[in-house]
Amino acid sequence: MKGLFRFSLVMIIGLMSHCILNAQVTYSRDWQGNTVAKDAYGNVVAIGSKNWQGEFVWKDSYGNVIQTESKDWQGNTVVKDQYGNTENTRSLDWQGNTVQKDAYGNTEFVYEKDWQGNTVVKDKYGNQVGKYVKDWQGNTVFVRSGY
Repeated sequence: MKGLFRFSLVMIIGLMSHCILNAQVTYSRDWQGNTVAKDAYGNVVAIGSKNWQGEFVWKDSYGNVIQTESKDWQGNTVVKDQYGNTENTRSLDWQGNTVQKDAYGNTEFVYEKDWQGNTVVKDKYGNQVGKYVKDWQGNTVFVRSGY
């Protein structure tokens, strides 16, 4: 179950860079087991699934690849764009938080759990950017914090 949660967290984190500033994104599963990201109006933003190599691939509603997530030799998750360029890398720190770094090694975001079990997203300065929470249907919803 712990592995499933980490896998789900990795999928959710992967689409964060594609979120609109004041939008709410809801992640759910379709009948085929794919992860579907929808905006606040119910429009499909992206669909995620695993390919034959075991990489998690995000595609737009037309089937074009947005980004690919794979593991490196250290167990870190490497996110690449549709052209194969590294966008970011995610790893765990000593506290168990997920740290997202850009291609040059600079910290972009830190994902940590709060006391309610929600995943809080903080920027490199420690400011809260948003929060992943579960809705009444069990879907994961990214709610952006107001500035």
